[in-house]
Amino acid sequence: MIPARLLPFLNAAGCVILVGFIIVQWFDGKSMNRQLHEARSQTIHEKNARLETEKTVRQLQSDVDGLKASIDSIQQAAEIVEKDLAARTEEAQALAKALEEAGEQLKTWEEAVKLRDEALAKRDELIKERDEKLKSLNATLVSTRKRLDEAVARLRQAGQ
Repeated sequence: MIPARLLPFLNAAGCVILVGFIIVQWFDGKSMNRQLHEARSQTIHEKNARLETEKTVRQLQSDVDGLKASIDSIQQAAEIVEKDLAARTEEAQALAKALEEAGEQLKTWEEAVKLRDEALAKRDELIKERDEKLKSLNATLVSTRKRLDEAVARLRQAGQ
């Protein structure tokens, strides 16, 4: 049996132990609340990052669609230019044949040569304009591809 004089001390020691246990539980609860708050904040940040990434993906898809349309129009323009060039080549051949046949008439021959020179100059001018346009479109395509590559790199970094 425990003497009666020790009971108040034992009771006080028990109270101190209980208060210590309550304080430990309180600090654990605060720590858990802080961890829960941090987890929720991180979830919100990840959700925002995912939404931003999805927005970037949609924008990149729009850019890719625009590039596809641009490439299609460039191809169509190239086909038209090729057809025009073939037509002009046929025209030049017809003019050359006409020159051979009309060789005996000097005046007619000079007029035909003048017409042929003008046609060739126009063709060269059209080819030059086409080349300049193709260079411009190519420069635009290269810059757009560069932006796309940079955006894909950012998207990959965001995905990691």
